[in-house]
Amino acid sequence: MELAHLKTAETHDDGADVTILSPIDGNPTDVIIRIKGMDSKTWREAKKNQTQKIIDARADNKMNALDYDLMDAEALAEATISWSNITKDGKKYEFNRQNAVNLYANAPDIKDQLLAFLGNRANFISG
Repeated sequence: MELAHLKTAETHDDGADVTILSPIDGNPTDVIIRIKGMDSKTWREAKKNQTQKIIDARADNKMNALDYDLMDAEALAEATISWSNITKDGKKYEFNRQNAVNLYANAPDIKDQLLAFLGNRANFISG
């Protein structure tokens, strides 16, 4: 197999578009989120940070204080490149890290869709 086909980090850094499904009926929406893959440097760094938080909490005997959902929302926010067609009160909901954390922390269905998409390496490899 050609070495270029084995090296996935660069294509994962480029990201891929996820069409978000409605939490109401499961049908595709017009919301598109571009996210980096699990082999991207950004995602691997976010996962290292999560692991360090867990190690620190264990050392301080504060495991119950960990908010795993928030940690996932923060990691996904780091890996998100952009989004489109999200509004708040009828106005465009600007993409930035804080808004991404807020969205992912308060929309578990979107968070789960992104984690599932991100976990499938084939979503980030063309050809």
